[in-house]
Amino acid sequence: METETAGERGEPPLDLASVGSRFIGYLIDSVIVGVIGSILSYASMNVGETLGGINAFLGFLVSVGYYTYFFGNGQTPGMMAMKIKLVGTDGTYPIGYGKGFLRWIGMGISTAVILLGYLWILIDKKKQGWHDKIAGTYVVNA
Repeated sequence: METETAGERGEPPLDLASVGSRFIGYLIDSVIVGVIGSILSYASMNVGETLGGINAFLGFLVSVGYYTYFFGNGQTPGMMAMKIKLVGTDGTYPIGYGKGFLRWIGMGISTAVILLGYLWILIDKKKQGWHDKIAGTYVVNA
């Protein structure tokens, strides 16, 4: 039995992004989210100590908003810097905010299980982490 490549089935072959590019892009995005969260946290601390509990919620909102928005549009600033982008497993680009939000949820799951969802990228033939599988996305070279 012969296996077919994507091109033989009429699908374009995928130019999957390297693990290194993905990792560096994620680090860039993490710094951006961290800086925004820190600025908001500092601003809320100046308002008064009664708002101290809001800091975690602000950090949550920054994270979900940032990743949902940029994933939905196909690239985060970190992905742009690394010249990679998100595409749907069905070839759609950009993937839209619904899939962007699902991918953000998947990142939480990938992280919660001792980062196993991210390490999965190393053994998966299509270089998909759990968050990619949950959202139905690939990370490809732009």
